[in-house]
Amino acid sequence: MQSNLNLGARRDRIARAWGLARGAVIVPSGLHVPVQGTDQYHEFHAHPEFAYLAGAQLPGAVIAFDESDGWQIFAPQADLEDRVWVGDGTDHGELAQRTGLAVRPLADFQPWLERRRAEPLAILGNHDVVHRAAGYGLRSWASLELDVDETLAEQLSEQVTDARRAKDPGEIALMQGAADASRAGHLYALRHARAGMSERQLQIEVEAEFFRAGAERTAYGSIVGTGSNGAVLHFSPTHRTMRGGEIVLMDAGAEFEGYASDVTRTFPVGRRFEGAQRDLYQLVLDAQHSAISAARPGVEYRNLHMAACHQIAEGLAGLGILKGAATELVERDAHALFFPHGLGHMLGLSTHDAGGCLAGRTPSDRFGLKWLRADLPLQPGYVVTIEPGIYFIKALIDDPARREQFADCVDWAKVEALRGFGGIRIEDDILIEESGSRVLTAAIPKTIPEIEALRAEALDS
Repeated sequence: MQSNLNLGARRDRIARAWGLARGAVIVPSGLHVPVQGTDQYHEFHAHPEFAYLAGAQLPGAVIAFDESDGWQIFAPQADLEDRVWVGDGTDHGELAQRTGLAVRPLADFQPWLERRRAEPLAILGNHDVVHRAAGYGLRSWASLELDVDETLAEQLSEQVTDARRAKDPGEIALMQGAADASRAGHLYALRHARAGMSERQLQIEVEAEFFRAGAERTAYGSIVGTGSNGAVLHFSPTHRTMRGGEIVLMDAGAEFEGYASDVTRTFPVGRRFEGAQRDLYQLVLDAQHSAISAARPGVEYRNLHMAACHQIAEGLAGLGILKGAATELVERDAHALFFPHGLGHMLGLSTHDAGGCLAGRTPSDRFGLKWLRADLPLQPGYVVTIEPGIYFIKALIDDPARREQFADCVDWAKVEALRGFGGIRIEDDILIEESGSRVLTAAIPKTIPEIEALRAEALDS
């Protein structure tokens, strides 16, 4: 796994950035979380800082670093009971070859810590080592009497975050693999969804295509909303069936060797977008295209978001849903009734990856900005999502306070006519390059002619 990542060079850069003259760092991966009433566990995800430094997803393991010993990993060994029920576990020789780390048995972790009692210790990664110490082969955490330096840990973690923002060529290749697997699932949806199919049925088939295309898991819980369900931003699929004349919003991404993709497409249940569906879809697509075209090194992501807000406000005014000039509408956050979330976020080892907000910047509590997940200047190697949307969210449009606040700048009769419309979101994964940007998910169709051609193919078959 991840043999194309230059993990040694990555760790060397981190160690130089840390510049530790004394003390030690541990980065636990995390432990399995049991499913009550079974002998099994929830699906394991290593803490991203562990995964970044080790290039592995290994429960109950710890990366350790100090200037004298350098980098090493303490890894669990399967005992007889483990081998009976779950197999032999990870071979330490293979782990050493895969990660480039010196591998030591977890039994050596306690004495290693004990020898460092007089030194400051920084804990990164998963802090469950403190309250679930036995899972890491420790007798108890309190008995170690360690000098845990939380301020140092915060500083070192910020440096790892800084390093993680820009993806190296190996990471980009894995993210392209995730995007390619996502393409298979989204093409299935565009070619096979039809009236009478449930949201849950579509989810199952789309995720199966991810796995057939090489994905190891989904990057997040798939979102499939039909009809008015599409207005719920993180809607979990149900047994509701698609109906003619509706649109489907599907936000689903594959994960490939630990790296996420994040893709949303919206399409009609029938052959074509009808009426307001077509106008609103083109408005969202145009806003996304403008943001992608403007994404390049040095551009503030927040400015991309604000430009998309202005474009959507202007478009909604042109359709008579909003009333007034776009600048004033955005200043009042009227557009956020229909576009409440941010333009996107960082992407990588997590769906909402590290470092979305530059150190020293404070997230806004303003209605039109409080869900903005990225506030930083873009740089080469960053991968971000760009995902504008328009929704008719009942919780917002039925809120009496917002009705009063925006009484003069919203045509509420037109909004009422669209209250069952649902939502439209179009999302792609964007790599920032030296002279612009590249869409990793460009092979997934999204223009109206492309989508309608695939829908016709689906309904003619």
